[in-house]
Amino acid sequence: MGEVRSGADDEQQRTLSRRHFLSLAAAGVAAGGAAGMLGPVLWDQLSRAGAATRSSGSLGSTTGRTLVLVTLYGGNDGLNTVVPYKDPSYASARGILAVDPSTVLDLGDGFGLHPAMPRFHKLWADRHLAIVQGVGFANPNYSHFESMDIWQTAQPQDPSGTGWLGRWMDKTGADPLRAVAIGPTVPTLLAGDKVQAAAIAPGPIQLPGSAAAVALYRSLATTSRGEPALLAEAAHSNSDLLEVNTVLGAVLNKTAHANPLHLTGAQAPDTSGSAGALAIANGGGGTSAANVLTTQLSVVANLLLADVPTEVFSVELGGFDTHTDQVDTQAALLPQLDTAVGAFLDAISSTKRGKETVVLVYTEFGRRVSSNASAGTDHGWANVVFAAGLPVKGGFYGEPPSLTNLSEGNQIYNLDFRRVYATVLDQVIGVDATTFLGGRFSTVPFV
Repeated sequence: MGEVRSGADDEQQRTLSRRHFLSLAAAGVAAGGAAGMLGPVLWDQLSRAGAATRSSGSLGSTTGRTLVLVTLYGGNDGLNTVVPYKDPSYASARGILAVDPSTVLDLGDGFGLHPAMPRFHKLWADRHLAIVQGVGFANPNYSHFESMDIWQTAQPQDPSGTGWLGRWMDKTGADPLRAVAIGPTVPTLLAGDKVQAAAIAPGPIQLPGSAAAVALYRSLATTSRGEPALLAEAAHSNSDLLEVNTVLGAVLNKTAHANPLHLTGAQAPDTSGSAGALAIANGGGGTSAANVLTTQLSVVANLLLADVPTEVFSVELGGFDTHTDQVDTQAALLPQLDTAVGAFLDAISSTKRGKETVVLVYTEFGRRVSSNASAGTDHGWANVVFAAGLPVKGGFYGEPPSLTNLSEGNQIYNLDFRRVYATVLDQVIGVDATTFLGGRFSTVPFV
C-alpha cells in the first residue's frame, strides 16, 4: 500500500481527501440504498484524478485486507441457526422450537443452516464460510450489556475499558478514518483512549432550505486571519460540505438505486425509518426495521468501491433477544442477515478490495438448550461465530459443545472468543494480537 499523503498533497489530489471524507461523515452524507448513497458511477467520477489513498504500512497494517464486523444484538440463538438436527437430544430439548429437519440446509457432520439462510449456504458450498463452534468465555453471565462489553473490550475480568480495536487504533497512531461505524454511534469495540472510529449515519445531506438560512450557513464557512485553530477547522469542514452539496446535491437525488446491493438482487433498503431502526439496533429487545443491515452494508460496499482509506467497518442488527416467539423472530431476522451479507459479498467480490474482505458475525451469548414456556429460549452461554469472504477457508472450526453435558442448562464453551480476535488481528489486520488482547491466544486457521 502507498504512503499516506501530506495535507498539501491531499489538497492537490482532491480525491476523497481525509478532510473531505470527515466532512461527509459529519454530515451523514454516506447514505445507503434509497437514501441516496453515492453509487459506483459517481465515485468513479470523483476519483478519476487518481485512486483514493490507503493507509500505510507504517500504521501497522500489512495484509491489505479489510474487516467488516457484524454485531447481532440480543443474543442470537446459535442452535437454531447452525442446527444439530441429527442429534436426538436437540429435538427433545427444543420441542416445538426445533427446526424441521427436512427444511435445514445441510452442512454435513449432522449440522444444517436455518432454512432462511440460502446465501450463507452457498458461501459454505463455495468454501468461503467458516463456522467456529463452542465460542465463549469463562465465568459467563446473562446480562446483555456486560456480555457485549466483554465481547467488545476483549477483557472478561474488567469489561469497562477500551475496545479491542480501539486499542489497536491507539497503539498504531491511527486517525478516526482507519475504522468506521455505520450508524449513529461508535460501538465500544472501536473506542480507544486517544482515538475512536468515525460514525456515519445513513441519510442524505441536510442543509438549510431557505436562501437566508443558506447565507447564514455560508457565513460559518468563511475564515479570517488569526482566528483559533479549532474554529478555522470547523469553517473548513462547513466549506467542504457546501462544496459537496453544490457539486453533488442533484446527483445524490438521482442515485437512489445506485447501491451495489440493489444491483445484485437484494431488496432495496427501506430507509424511511433508518434513524430509529439503527437506534433499535443498539438495544437488546424488539425487532429491527426491515433491511437495516442491508442499508448499512450498502454504505460499506460503496465506500469499498471508492477505495476509501478505511480498514475496519462495523455494522449491526438488533432484535435477537428471543424469550418469546423465537420461531417468528428468527424467521424475520435471519433472512435479513443472510440477504445483507450475501449480497454485500456478491457486490464486491470482483473488486480488488472485495477479494481481500472478511466479514465476521458474532453476538453476545447463545441461548439455553431447552425451550421455555413462552415459545422462546432464555440467555445461554456458548455460541457460533461466522467468518465469510474470499480469504476465508470454509469449514467447521472448534468443537460443537455437548447438548447433554450442560451447566445450568447451557452449552459449555470450549474456544475462547479471543482466539477468533487473535486470528483477525494476525491474518486480516496484520498485527501482533498479544498487545491488544492482554495475552497470547492461539489462532484458528479460518483465514
